Amino acid sequence: MIYGFDRRLRQLDYMARLIIPQILLAGLLCLSFVSVPLPAMGAVKPHLVLMAVYYWSIYRPTIVPPYLCFTLGLITDVIGSTPLGLNALILIVVRWIVSDQRRFLMGQPYISIWAVFVLVATVESFVQWVLLGLASGLHWVPLLPVAASALVSFFLFPFITLLLVFTHRLLPVASRAIP
Repeated sequence: MIYGFDRRLRQLDYMARLIIPQILLAGLLCLSFVSVPLPAMGAVKPHLVLMAVYYWSIYRPTIVPPYLCFTLGLITDVIGSTPLGLNALILIVVRWIVSDQRRFLMGQPYISIWAVFVLVATVESFVQWVLLGLASGLHWVPLLPVAASALVSFFLFPFITLLLVFTHRLLPVASRAIP
């Protein structure tokens, strides 16, 4: 009787630990719609979901499967009133490229991981700017707020990765999985 209760408790703990990254991802999704006011540029929104997708694509790609990236992108598009599928496409492509390079990235020091994120976020911001301009009939938005949003993301990345690393340490080790 006690053995069965202990086993159920361990299973519950195991499942709760697996849900923690999704809860953090949902929180980052909600926070990504909060604008950061910057002087002379107005309100910019950091790419918090991109940070999480980037991090998990390197260290635990099973946490952000393509369908989840697609769903997060669609939610971002609907709430952010961008063309439907734009962020979904971007998140799936980022997840695909980063998880394809994960063996290389896992062996790199943190500064290299950060530098690659800077590259990914810069390309993502520029591609999103171009696609939004094309979707609006060549009615281009100013590039400065887009660049400022990427810049804010660069500086927030270490703080967000601290949360993600802490969450990663709470996850169960795959070799100790409970059936």
